[in-house]
Amino acid sequence: MCIATVYVATGAKRKEVMRDVVRIEVEDGRFRLLSLLGEEKWLGGRLKSIDFWEEHTVIIEQSE
Repeated sequence: MCIATVYVATGAKRKEVMRDVVRIEVEDGRFRLLSLLGEEKWLGGRLKSIDFWEEHTVIIEQSE
């Protein structure tokens, strides 16, 4: 199973938004994040990177 931590990047700063993310859906230009325990969050922005190899991270970039 691949579980990721999602971060929001604004400029050079990176902030953790959710851990244990098992599903990401795109709807109406926004990201719907679902965690292993059923928590849900919505984020706007653009996908910057996905790393399932080493860090298991997803970075969504938002404008400043």
